Amino acid sequence: MPKITKIEVQKNNSERFNLYLDGVFEMGVDINTLVYFNLKKDQQVEPAEMAEIQQYEQYRQGINRAINYISYRKRTDKEVAQHLAKADINEQTIARVLEYCHEQKLIDHDDYAESLKNTMLRTSDKGPETYRQKLFQAGIENDVIERYVDLYESEQPFEQILHVAQKIIKQKKGTPMQIKSKVSQSLMQKGFTMGTINEVMSELNFSQSEDTLDEMLQQDLEKAYRKYDKKYEGRQVIQKTIETLMRKGYKYDKIKIKLKESGLEDGTETFE
Repeated sequence: MPKITKIEVQKNNSERFNLYLDGVFEMGVDINTLVYFNLKKDQQVEPAEMAEIQQYEQYRQGINRAINYISYRKRTDKEVAQHLAKADINEQTIARVLEYCHEQKLIDHDDYAESLKNTMLRTSDKGPETYRQKLFQAGIENDVIERYVDLYESEQPFEQILHVAQKIIKQKKGTPMQIKSKVSQSLMQKGFTMGTINEVMSELNFSQSEDTLDEMLQQDLEKAYRKYDKKYEGRQVIQKTIETLMRKGYKYDKIKIKLKESGLEDGTETFE
């Protein structure tokens, strides 16, 4: 039967020990493993007991890795499990480590959701659906997700969302209709619900000066006309140009006036 012939403190970690059986290095063990099995020099160790020691040592390693991982920020079961799996810790041991973490209040999904909610509301311009996605990706249970998404939506100030939309308006160019579409799309991408988006849109001012609209119409008209002039002839060029401009949000009567001013109403003139 193998016998422990030497136990020495590791050089770089005073809480880990090197275990020697019959004069040969067997494994490193955590101080908790040493105490748990009451390991000492000249102790005989049966193969079955050695297997238990190895299994417990992996458990202790898993706990230490989990504690270190959690020390940087709050974690979920899924995040800790993935981290431990990368260290080649088996599923059975991971389950035991997670149980330990819950017993010691090291992992708490409600606390995680609350903390993420507060951080996102304080530092981001994202809506509740983005928050929902982050919780889902972290492995939070559905009932917890629904509860905290409701809180997120109720706690997010409407003025904050309005400010986000106003910043988007300043960054976008185009007709009022185009800008409305871009703002709505941007808010949706940021995770706001359609109900909130519609409410915000009703509070925004998308109006532009006549001079600005007239200048944009002239530019878009020239661009569209040149495009279709290469593919079509006569009235078809005008028709396609009008259709494109109307899709951009320009009014039909304004388009007709601009066509007339440009000498294009009859389809005979072209832009240089």
